[in-house]
Amino acid sequence: MRIGVVHVTTEVSSKPYTKMITETLDRARNEGTELVHRYVGHLRRATDTAIAYPTLLNKVDIVSEIVALERDGADAVLVACSGDPGVAEARTLVSIPVVGPMEAAFGLVLGYGWRFGIVTVEDRTWSSNMEQMVNAAGLGSRYAGQRTLHTPTSVIFTKGFEEPDLVIADVSARAREMAAAGADSILIGSAGLSTFCSYVRLAGIDDPELPIFDVISVGLKFAELRAELSKQVGVPAVSRAGWYARYPLGDHIRVNRQFGWVPEPEEAK
Repeated sequence: MRIGVVHVTTEVSSKPYTKMITETLDRARNEGTELVHRYVGHLRRATDTAIAYPTLLNKVDIVSEIVALERDGADAVLVACSGDPGVAEARTLVSIPVVGPMEAAFGLVLGYGWRFGIVTVEDRTWSSNMEQMVNAAGLGSRYAGQRTLHTPTSVIFTKGFEEPDLVIADVSARAREMAAAGADSILIGSAGLSTFCSYVRLAGIDDPELPIFDVISVGLKFAELRAELSKQVGVPAVSRAGWYARYPLGDHIRVNRQFGWVPEPEEAK
């Protein structure tokens, strides 16, 4: 099985993060799964992925990589960002499963307890986005709220690598706060922080025993599952009855030409 992984910043700017996410996903994947990593062509700053306008532009690159991955034989694609950018748009253009990690995690976490919480980085814009995603998914009644880390993001991905106990203690403390607020499980609402938690083997807390989910690893497992359901059981990659109706290739080419943002797609094989 081949699973494409689309990263939402350029390969050069992703370098410090690449080793961590590669090792984390390699540990999570099935033995027979080959991971094919692709990177967008323009966006360089990770902080821009938490802002609406650059995310809008970045979706074009993300979708282009997903289309190319299908052409190159991927069985499913994971977008490696907890905001799920480009997932809905790509589903209208390809015939393989496209997985957003947060959407996948929402589906999983409900089986671990009645209410869930989110722990994420200290960023008011991103926190707001997480709240909107929960409510857009219709999960407000199952949502116990969120907590942001006290450790600055710049420290997490610098000093935190050398002293991971700092971050582990912060995430664990915020998870306990969420447990006190009624959460039965925790989603890490950040791709970088999710990967960090899995990298340092933080997947839950004791007293109370409560699971903490790295949404990127969850997304990979969902991509494998959905690829298997499509190939082995015959389940369609996505419903075409509504918002994900297939956008015809001719129209895809026409609109790309009008905007001139990405190369025209090749004819589907």
